[in-house]
Amino acid sequence: MADGEHAALDDVRAIIRHITSLTHETNVDLGKAISMSPALVGRRQSSQSKWSVDELARVAAHWGLDLWCLFTDVDRVMHELPQDRVTELRAAKGLAPLHFKPPMPVAA
Repeated sequence: MADGEHAALDDVRAIIRHITSLTHETNVDLGKAISMSPALVGRRQSSQSKWSVDELARVAAHWGLDLWCLFTDVDRVMHELPQDRVTELRAAKGLAPLHFKPPMPVAA
């Protein structure tokens, strides 16, 4: 964590890493999607510089999420993350769909 940086940004970076591990997106892919250089995405993700709220909003929108989702926990993000969007991003990489959502509980 960079000096003067809030610990929540480490959690945001972890969520971004988790989602990109599902989608197999690289810094190049994410940068292209949010109009940012891959090097700058890398600096943001390695704590060398801070994500801005606007940048995080573009990241969230890219995945079909609301900005607030990036400030929650991984379980909540996985609940909110659209399965179709992950499937679409994986298909662009030639990867099979990944079913990451837990089954819905059956009402008693």
